[in-house]
Amino acid sequence: MRELTYREAEAKAVKVLADGVGEGLVLLGEGGYYALYYFFSLYGRKAPHPEETPDWVEGPKPSPEGFRPPYDQARWLEAHGYTLFVNESK
Repeated sequence: MRELTYREAEAKAVKVLADGVGEGLVLLGEGGYYALYYFFSLYGRKAPHPEETPDWVEGPKPSPEGFRPPYDQARWLEAHGYTLFVNESK
């Protein structure tokens, strides 16, 4: 899941979480559902690049419900000490 590009993940998404910070694409994978978070506004962009890989992956969970919107996920990560959650390979 970590290596899926936005284009690949978008095609497989069963749910999309979107707000002003980014998009969370929820996919069914091995062991359950995963949310792939693309925090594109942190780079000053209005949309993710099609070949971009996710900044953060959460899961697996038994249901596609319960994943946070991107803004809430970014704040949760910061509150829990994940200060370098943005994919450094970008």
